[in-house]
Amino acid sequence: MPQNVPLDIPFEVRISPDVEAASARHMKWLKAEGFITSASNAERYLTWAVAELAGRFHPDAFGDDLELGIQGQTFYFFFDDLFDSHLGRDPLAAYEICQEMAALARQSPDAPSVRPTFPLARLWLDHWERLRQGMSPAWRERAARHWEQYFLTYVTEAVNRRAGLVLDMNRYLALRRLAIGVEGVLDTTERCGGFEAPPEVHESTLVQEIREITAEVVILTNDLHSLEKDVANGEPDNAVLLLRREHDCSQEEAIGLLREMVHQRVDRFRRLADRTHELCVSLGLSPRQRDSTHRFLEANRACMRGNYDWSRATDRYSRVGVGFVQRSPRIEDTIAALRDL
Repeated sequence: MPQNVPLDIPFEVRISPDVEAASARHMKWLKAEGFITSASNAERYLTWAVAELAGRFHPDAFGDDLELGIQGQTFYFFFDDLFDSHLGRDPLAAYEICQEMAALARQSPDAPSVRPTFPLARLWLDHWERLRQGMSPAWRERAARHWEQYFLTYVTEAVNRRAGLVLDMNRYLALRRLAIGVEGVLDTTERCGGFEAPPEVHESTLVQEIREITAEVVILTNDLHSLEKDVANGEPDNAVLLLRREHDCSQEEAIGLLREMVHQRVDRFRRLADRTHELCVSLGLSPRQRDSTHRFLEANRACMRGNYDWSRATDRYSRVGVGFVQRSPRIEDTIAALRDL
């Protein structure tokens, strides 16, 4: 099955040693807040191994910082699964939800004008308020922009599904780079790791391309390993399926093309990473700023490698996960309740 297909992502395998303890604390929080209310849904949630994914994304995080990372990954999964229902094919309903989320991300914490109106929005707002504590104005602005783009992209995807629009690979990757959540993961790694790469580094074309490559490697990895789950959901926007249509080829041939796409991007990432010393010198960065820049590069490596290791092992993409999807695309009615109606 596609979940077993290997990819060439030759970065160090890393994971926080605090995953098990942080996962137990997070599960207690989910139950106390009413997000997990049944044994069957607790079982389903645990098969996803969300805490393990967070531990791979944030391998240097412990305690509250790692719990914050787990909370963020939990939100991504819950929010994404909402759109496996009718919501993902209803642009107006998707806009109502996503516009509220984008407004929550945009508003000033000193003068909030928007209040969350459904359970999952309250989960995210708690996460966002904790996430931005102690971070610079530049980080807060950048992270808020990434969250806003992430939320509103779901509206675009709903419009495309309603219209029956089939994207080519370039347009698909451009859209998915915003919706995959990698930008938010990288922002969170800075927060959980207690560092920030300088704003001028983030605004450089070199680092912007590095971030794009990381997102695309994650997209391609996820699309390969989640192929059976996407087919079960009736989801046509999957890179393997797109390659089959574009090249009129078999699934095996499409997987071969995807593997080469991953290889090309990883190779490009490594060549760009070799140029970061030159970038640091040209910007006149201090030793501490250079260290933060290199830590951000490592965050990208951990994101690509961590997602790969997790996606090959998680039951979210296995036949176990496909079985859950066929019974219900959403984990919890309280999560799916849109306006507390």
